[in-house]
Amino acid sequence: MGKKADIKISDFYCTKCGKRSMSLPRRNGRYREPGHLKTLWCYHCKEEVNHAEIRPFGGYNYDDFCEEFICGRFVNGQRVPVAQLHGCGRSECRYNRNGKCWNANNSFACDLKKKWGIIDD
Repeated sequence: MGKKADIKISDFYCTKCGKRSMSLPRRNGRYREPGHLKTLWCYHCKEEVNHAEIRPFGGYNYDDFCEEFICGRFVNGQRVPVAQLHGCGRSECRYNRNGKCWNANNSFACDLKKKWGIIDD
């Protein structure tokens, strides 16, 4: 068995409610890609949903998760890939990230999305 130094703790945040659900240890070499989604029981939602893995190191942190969650990038527990997001021409829109609309779950009734028929009035 390896040393304790070979284990890092990952926190998991629910993609449905946005709250921290649990922490799990990961052994060295068993790490997943940054922002890995794992289906776990959410103590707050009382159901199995995908959780985003936040590690104490790496390319995906709590601020990244908060930005994705608040903007609405998670749909049915899945992160919508940037390539599948709709374009956004409004530079002042708070959901616009590099010309893409991160409000994939349509929690915000954008006038452009209504005009294009993506969401109903």
